[in-house]
Amino acid sequence: MSSEFPSFRPGQKLGRYDLLAPIARGGMGQVWVARLRGARGFHKLVAIKTLICLRGEEERMERMLLEEARIASLIQHSNVVQTLELGEQEGALYLVMEWVDGEPLSEVLTAAERIGGIPQLIAVNLLGQTLRGLQAAHELCDESGSSLGVVHLDVSPHNVLVSYSGVAKLADFGIARTGRSFRSEPLAHEVHGKFPYMAPEQILSGTIDQRTDVFAAGILLYLLTTGRHPFKDKGIDVVENIVSGDPAIRPSLLKPTYSRTLEAVVMKALDKDRDRRWPSAEEMRLALERGVPQAFGLGFEAQLRSFMTDLLGDRALAKREALRRAEAAADVLKENSLSVDSAMAPSAGSLRAIFIDRESPLELETPARESRVPTLRPFARVGPKRRFSPFRFAVAMLSLSAVAAALFALSAAEDTRSAAAPAASLVELGAPRPIPTTKVRALAPSASASTSAAVSATSLPSASAAARLLPRATPKQR
Repeated sequence: MSSEFPSFRPGQKLGRYDLLAPIARGGMGQVWVARLRGARGFHKLVAIKTLICLRGEEERMERMLLEEARIASLIQHSNVVQTLELGEQEGALYLVMEWVDGEPLSEVLTAAERIGGIPQLIAVNLLGQTLRGLQAAHELCDESGSSLGVVHLDVSPHNVLVSYSGVAKLADFGIARTGRSFRSEPLAHEVHGKFPYMAPEQILSGTIDQRTDVFAAGILLYLLTTGRHPFKDKGIDVVENIVSGDPAIRPSLLKPTYSRTLEAVVMKALDKDRDRRWPSAEEMRLALERGVPQAFGLGFEAQLRSFMTDLLGDRALAKREALRRAEAAADVLKENSLSVDSAMAPSAGSLRAIFIDRESPLELETPARESRVPTLRPFARVGPKRRFSPFRFAVAMLSLSAVAAALFALSAAEDTRSAAAPAASLVELGAPRPIPTTKVRALAPSASASTSAAVSATSLPSASAAARLLPRATPKQR
């Protein structure tokens, strides 16, 4: 067992996965968005939880992650984030989970403040989906069919993920316990979780069962439908308020139009006496369906999608763009890694800058790589190597053909002119010796092949005209 968990960075390979960017950090671990790559361009995004390096806590944290993996991997439900794999690298464990294209419920609550809060029917439906996932966890059985007695212990807005299509999924079984683990683990009765979402027995380290999660679900429902926490009051600590004998303020006192049937469901879930609460998450969900049937009607999913699009559509686009950039950056890092490992000269791709918008929901910092300068051989090419271009090759060949045709035509014309006007007669007239026309024509721009083929002897300059084309010599040159 490792005495210290290794630190990871964007672009690093973790098992079969490429880490793209960190997206969340909690008490025991950090969550990354990562990519699984397959054959022929296949890729799939996943979420990976890695343990945070805390000296002296390695054994305890690994035990908690193993327990989370054991419990979460058994739950197969559409309202629970799926656990896909438990891996290990460099002595450190990591947990691979389903990637949810959405936001935590806490973010939905924050965004909804600008429109006056989440509509009541939307809030009831999201809580009903959460209760479905919670019930699936509570019903887990072992191989013999005996109930495991799973308790989540951390039902809070941060641990309910809502997809942009409106599907709520319960996440993070990091501190979840079974009846068996409560009996066997020496630290099982330590206080874990978030105090504002704990039941009285959880804060007081009393007997824990599934009704503890029902109390937390009641706090969530109250918060979603009123915009206020039931036990947060000015001047009074939330923990003190939860463990006191005073009940929560009735929602109808805050909102006169609050449904009385819905209020009855909320208040029963928030009863501080466990025996008077809903006996299970399923019983609470069924009570919601009976009390507010409009929130569970046929086709209500379309209203959820519309709500999420109107509320968080811009954020969804920005997040997906940030993911696209993170994937592109990971590709560049991988390409550079391959070129360095193969001891080749730097490619053009290694010179490209990686730009990640700092205002995007996801941020990616390019890690500094250890520089390795390749050994250069004599006459070795320095710099990027040009790729072979068929187009450039064709243009070069045409240019060479045109020049060759022009030279051939000029040479033939010169021979014709020499035969018509012998050099001796030119000497007798006192004319300067004729300059080869090819040299004069070489100073002019090269013609195309078709133009040079049309050159005739009559178009060539006379000897005297050719002489006038040359600059006169100065006295010094003479």
